Amino acid sequence: MSHESQQQVVEELQQTAGALDVLFTLREEFATWLEEARDESAKEALENVQRHIIDMEIEFQRRRAETEKKLKAG
Repeated sequence: MSHESQQQVVEELQQTAGALDVLFTLREEFATWLEEARDESAKEALENVQRHIIDMEIEFQRRRAETEKKLKAG
């Protein structure tokens, strides 16, 4: 892998890590809001959003693993 290609993979890995940090924070915040919700419709809406965030987090974890493999393959 050329230095330029390797740099692109490193940048992709950094972006993925940043996205995972944001998603983790969002998931934690929505969990708190969900605990505080009193209305059933609000709880349902928050659960739906939280599930979507979790799904996105899983996808970004998959992407991170793929990117790490690229970097190791060098």
